[in-house]
Amino acid sequence: MTDGFIRETFTVRNWVAFACLISFAAITSAEDPGGNIVIRPKGTSPTPPPPEVTPSPEKPGFIVIRPNGSGIKPERLIADDPKPKPKTEKVTPRPYGEPIPISNPKPVDDPKPEPKGDPAKGKLLLETWDAAYLKGYKVGYFHTLVREREANGKTYLYATREHRMTLKRFGQMTEQSTEDATLETPEGQVLTTRMELALGPQQKLILTGRITDGILKTQAEGVVSKAEEVAWPDGALGIAKEATLYKDKKPKAGDTFDYLMYEGRLNRVMKVTVDVKALETIALVHGQKPTPMLRLTTTLHPLKDKDGKVVFRVPPATVWVDAETFEPMRTDQDMPSLGGRLIIVRTTKEAALKTPTTVPDLFDVQSIRLDKDVPNIHEKAGVVYRIRTEEEPEPETMIPQDARQTVKNFDPKTKVFDLHVTAVREPRPMPAGAAKPAGEEYLGSSFFVDWQDANVKRHAAAAVAGLPAGASEWQKAKAIERWVHNNMKAVEFSQAMATAGQVAKTLSGDCTEYAMLSAAMCRANGIPSRTALGLVYAPAQGGKPFLAYHMWFEVYVAGDWVALDATLGKGSVGPGHIKITDAHWHGERTFAPLLPVLRVLMSSPKVDVVSVSER
Repeated sequence: MTDGFIRETFTVRNWVAFACLISFAAITSAEDPGGNIVIRPKGTSPTPPPPEVTPSPEKPGFIVIRPNGSGIKPERLIADDPKPKPKTEKVTPRPYGEPIPISNPKPVDDPKPEPKGDPAKGKLLLETWDAAYLKGYKVGYFHTLVREREANGKTYLYATREHRMTLKRFGQMTEQSTEDATLETPEGQVLTTRMELALGPQQKLILTGRITDGILKTQAEGVVSKAEEVAWPDGALGIAKEATLYKDKKPKAGDTFDYLMYEGRLNRVMKVTVDVKALETIALVHGQKPTPMLRLTTTLHPLKDKDGKVVFRVPPATVWVDAETFEPMRTDQDMPSLGGRLIIVRTTKEAALKTPTTVPDLFDVQSIRLDKDVPNIHEKAGVVYRIRTEEEPEPETMIPQDARQTVKNFDPKTKVFDLHVTAVREPRPMPAGAAKPAGEEYLGSSFFVDWQDANVKRHAAAAVAGLPAGASEWQKAKAIERWVHNNMKAVEFSQAMATAGQVAKTLSGDCTEYAMLSAAMCRANGIPSRTALGLVYAPAQGGKPFLAYHMWFEVYVAGDWVALDATLGKGSVGPGHIKITDAHWHGERTFAPLLPVLRVLMSSPKVDVVSVSER
């Protein structure tokens, strides 16, 4: 093993994790305590949250869309578009400004390696800090550690990677964090994995896994359920081995190679292709002298579902690697879902930990402005939307088709299609015997839809208590929608996506919490349910309306899936909702079901209203 202290990590894992974390945080948020009210649950909770929960006081309004967001003038902290210089001779790299890229692989503060016999930590082999910038603003950092440990006469590498980010949602600053870890042999064989993701002030998702015979078996801590099994191909890299990937391969211009990496937030092994484009002399930070760098393109292969349908793809990233040390110094990636370019730069601990002061508001870049207002859209019979995107290779497959939604007039050249959305106010009549039973995945209790929680069952019973003895499942589902609408409190909560049991305890949150609790309460009453995720129409005051990202729920009654939305509480869903995906959450312990929404975000869609049908 290497006794020296090395600095060599900077990987695709960084920008994939950061993009997922930012996008998930933005998708699963839907409130603006200080903005114009667009969608607000009218009811207030008669039952205050328990004493151990201290949510922010209810502000005047629960908002999905905040129009007229203030513009931000990016600060030029780093070069947005590095240009190679014609010079090719070697230039001694020097750190400049903030962030301070470190070209010398030795640490600036010369930390001492820890004692070899420390059983708790082990010998420190690697530590790196990377700062993340979005639209020129510092929004977070990565901290990577690799330690050598001895156990039972064998040597192991324990690697951790911490991600922290600060973003703004509807004008409020909020922090999101996650940490990954892998236990590996010195040769790079991954033995165990761990992912910890903060779901909110009261809750974390901790996913641990062990690889045996080519299968990764993962289990959520604190959840009694069958372990999820994921295929683990030979050669899939953990954090430690991926950290030294370029140093180990020593690539040169013209080389191409593939590797496999594990993404804990998705609980998936993903394939990456690296193309080494050129050797350039280039400055990556303002004020820095040009330095010889290898310019690489890294491409994450699209992630597909079990049916082979693409559910997630991201644009390629450009990586600059020091031509002498093979230390990755900077990664750039255009991220339409984040409103601009994501830049990750090697830096010092001090620069990485510097608290962000001004960050972009993600709503300003993740909402879709329509061309015209449609008053009372949720009461209409139907709307035809025209959708166009230049970023998505198969745009006609982005939107699912069902009884509510139909894709027509797709033009493969212009990548334009019409989406016909029709209101479905109640279950459609089915021929006798035609209705098929719903699968057990829509009735069972899971990590997120944990309907067996005592509070969930208590609320579920209260919601239908006033119905007649012979009430139908549809009547019960509407009663649950109404109860959640009237009893939930829309407050500012810095949570990614809480479980139904947690929501039942606090009776507060945003659209994701409304949907999770509603789905769980339906299952507690024996009604098959799932959540739906997509876009919702919201008018703007003094401007054109928007489509905002939103979650609602669907129930399976009389052989038909029918949508309801407890955030609005209207007893049905009209043409103002565009569904992108749905999820039963059975056996799911990550945010992977949200990937189709990220796919749409990445495509930068433009949406116009073509026609409106009255009721």
